[in-house]
Amino acid sequence: MNAFQGVNDVNQDLTGSFSGLPAGCQQSTPWIAHTEETPIAGIKIQEKDVTLILKVDISDLHLVKLNLHITPETVLIQGQPTKVAGVEGYYLPRGFQSLIPLPHRVHPEIYVAKIHQDRLTIRLLKN
Repeated sequence: MNAFQGVNDVNQDLTGSFSGLPAGCQQSTPWIAHTEETPIAGIKIQEKDVTLILKVDISDLHLVKLNLHITPETVLIQGQPTKVAGVEGYYLPRGFQSLIPLPHRVHPEIYVAKIHQDRLTIRLLKN
């Protein structure tokens, strides 16, 4: 078996694995990079003495309703499109969620989130 045949076999296995997923499910991935399905264009984590500051750039943020779920080790950002985001019969955006691992444990119940233009800023208290 040559290298091309091996790559082809892996590709077929992956395609078969994902073909059984429900068509309406939302994307769920640890954040790696911006894709067409995930509007998160960038994440910066700033460490201070007692806080972590996440600066999350989200394209077209005004078209998305956000939910945050914070644990001591992660921040989960979930986005659902607003009714304004879709064009009936042509374009119906799906939801997304991205899991962001944190470099330090935090107190999940103590945070401040602010939105300014296309940036979500989350200030978390270190544990």
